Amino acid sequence: MQLPQHPFGTAITLKDIAKSLNKSPHWEDRYRELIRLSRKMPTLPEAWRTTDNEIFGCENRVWLAYTLTPQGNFHFVLESESRIVKGLLAILLSQCEGQPPQNIADVDLLAIFGQLGLAQHLSTTRNSGLRAVAEAINNAARAALHHDQ
Repeated sequence: MQLPQHPFGTAITLKDIAKSLNKSPHWEDRYRELIRLSRKMPTLPEAWRTTDNEIFGCENRVWLAYTLTPQGNFHFVLESESRIVKGLLAILLSQCEGQPPQNIADVDLLAIFGQLGLAQHLSTTRNSGLRAVAEAINNAARAALHHDQ
């Protein structure tokens, strides 16, 4: 079964997201922007919502599924039961979608949340969950690099 497509990292870049969030001076406006982003996320088919794809340590259930394209680039799909989490996951996707493993294996995917002024508004458990997702993405990239050697 093929993973669904999404606009993050291609039609909607990290630069686009940053521009939209920076236009929103108040946390409530940024919160609404995250919800708007979540609506552009595809739904991960049930067949991919397995224990192997579930990221543990998150406040809400989160799944990470990915494939490598024939060109060797990642196609990630992230799913959460929470709209705000899906919006945060869209920010992660905008950094790693379509990238080769070497571009994301050791990247701090969470740094952008501080740069965007979001990190300080997130609960400890939400930050822990995002850290678990970012680590899973980094680990997938490291595994792909190791597999190629």
